[in-house]
Amino acid sequence: MSTRYQLPPTHCLLAFEARARLGTGVLAARELCITPSALSHRIKQLETLIGTPLFAKTEGDLILTAKGHEYLGAVREALGVLSHLSDGAAQRVQRRRRIQVCAPPTFATQILVPRLDRIREAFPDVDLELHLSVPLVGLKAEHADVEIRFGNGVYPGFNAVSILEEQVFPVCSPAYARAHGPFMEPIDILKGSLLQCIIEPWQPWFRAASLQFPEPCSAIQFVDIGLVVEAAACHQGIALARQSMIVNYLSAGRLVRLFDLEAVPAYAYYATATPEALARPQVSAFIAWLQANLQHDPPERLPTAINTESQPVAQRRGSRIAR
Repeated sequence: MSTRYQLPPTHCLLAFEARARLGTGVLAARELCITPSALSHRIKQLETLIGTPLFAKTEGDLILTAKGHEYLGAVREALGVLSHLSDGAAQRVQRRRRIQVCAPPTFATQILVPRLDRIREAFPDVDLELHLSVPLVGLKAEHADVEIRFGNGVYPGFNAVSILEEQVFPVCSPAYARAHGPFMEPIDILKGSLLQCIIEPWQPWFRAASLQFPEPCSAIQFVDIGLVVEAAACHQGIALARQSMIVNYLSAGRLVRLFDLEAVPAYAYYATATPEALARPQVSAFIAWLQANLQHDPPERLPTAINTESQPVAQRRGSRIAR
């Protein structure tokens, strides 16, 4: 059985509340963008509907009656509840349309930003909000719907989906390769200075190359893949890199690969989200898009590095170093 509520018109309640709060009909009418006469008419209409006067005239002014005070409290409470619910509903609608993504700086600049047009095409009704995180520091957006993490994929309380698994290989600037080469065999890498990035250790590549070397110990340690790659491009040494992160460096000639030998790195990129966030169709669809468009759409693989004669090492030796 439905309940039918007998309620005064909202415009009458707003007129009454504004008149009681502001103290004069002129101010109340101005706030509601109506004439004082219209304001007075709405208040009279409300008094007729509830069957009791809400204001009494005293010395030329209107003051609230006892019933008016009582009714004002109820009206303000009701209007407050409606306002709160309306604001909350609007925020929830906005929340449903916006996806907040938090990602490490290098991933954001090298992977996400170049694909923003494709993301907009895939999600035309979704607003993407990008935030940056800092590996090992924990700086991130507090309410991110999706967080891109670089690690082992184990994150308690979060669902983690692998979105980008790549191999790593040594790179340096062409000038550095000419100055410290030739780099004929993996062991020749000791001719240069190995740049140390805490989140991209050298051990996996050493093992793939059958080299029993300890992890490089440098006076300068990097905590961001983008920084160590830029250092290598600035002739500071040899960095361990991934194709997707340096494709622009390679195509511009700022970096070259030293060997064809690649290794499975210690860590990979994962898209993580709480079960609550994944319940939103936009979030789960966005993560699925990342997985499909990053993992299965790798960047173009450019030729192996130049040596001191500006020829690819593999070409000069007449064979390719086994992967």
